[in-house]
Amino acid sequence: MNKVTKLLVVGALTVAGQQAQAITIELDYSYDANNFFADSSRRDVLSSAAGFFENRINDSLAAINSSGGNSFNAHFFNPATDSSTAINDFSVGVDTLRVFAGGRNLGGSTLGQGGPGGYGVSGSSSFVNSAVSRGQGNGTSSAVKGETATDFASWGGAITFDTNTSWYFDSDVSTVESFSGNDFYSVALHELAHLLGFGISDSWDNQVVLSSKGTTSESGVFNGTDSSLENGSPIPLHKGGSGTPEDPYSYSHWADGTMSLVDGVSQETAMDPLIITGTRKYMTDLDMAGLSDIGWEVSAVPVPAAVYFFGSALLGLGAFRKKIK
Repeated sequence: MNKVTKLLVVGALTVAGQQAQAITIELDYSYDANNFFADSSRRDVLSSAAGFFENRINDSLAAINSSGGNSFNAHFFNPATDSSTAINDFSVGVDTLRVFAGGRNLGGSTLGQGGPGGYGVSGSSSFVNSAVSRGQGNGTSSAVKGETATDFASWGGAITFDTNTSWYFDSDVSTVESFSGNDFYSVALHELAHLLGFGISDSWDNQVVLSSKGTTSESGVFNGTDSSLENGSPIPLHKGGSGTPEDPYSYSHWADGTMSLVDGVSQETAMDPLIITGTRKYMTDLDMAGLSDIGWEVSAVPVPAAVYFFGSALLGLGAFRKKIK
């Protein structure tokens, strides 16, 4: 039995709670040829961002073990070169996602890019089905396409960050001080959420409703149950792309300026497409509802209100909005 899926990437954004970790995000810097993460303090901030999701997602993911006649080939875009890369006979542990991280010059105002990996797989039916869905069932986006997808799981993927950006790497993300530059922690959260399928999985796409489809006035809203309940109505989406066949419209972010709550305090969502320099964005209630709607089992973890309140206050500062894909 053979199966292949296309490689998805979205281009160009916590504080960990105390509950037992349900998944592990394994950060791999073996393709960081431009040495963006040579400084361990940068790796520490990315680990903190990964830790937020590790403490909020409770899915059980089956291991992928390539051996004998069972082969899983992981496909992803090299974070240092943007070239399509494959690792044959790839394996990843139970409840684990592998994330290849690095940096390169992304150009323009883009701060980061991230997305889940693709794959080629062959072997027994049981191996193929388990590897493709990570044990999440037939509704998993990586296993089925289109309107039948209700869940999402992958082996992981790749994220990359702009090497020409003036970054702020916070040594203690449990507090927020006044700073200049672009907050790496915020961008890391944003890109990891895309890697988890936010905005680009089939289970996301089948909950996007378009109006004036195929025209320049085309617009979209997301009508996922949890997100709509959190927002009070379906959520307007940002229209990306030029609309040409080579660059079709995409709806992978909340509309710019979409607001939600973090620990009861209003904040611009982490998953809209822009961020103001000198500010931090946490994942809001609406952002997490979006992950829930595409199939992740999301838990609530209390975080000290003072941390989020100060972070929210900083959103009024800064003069330039940068793109996060």
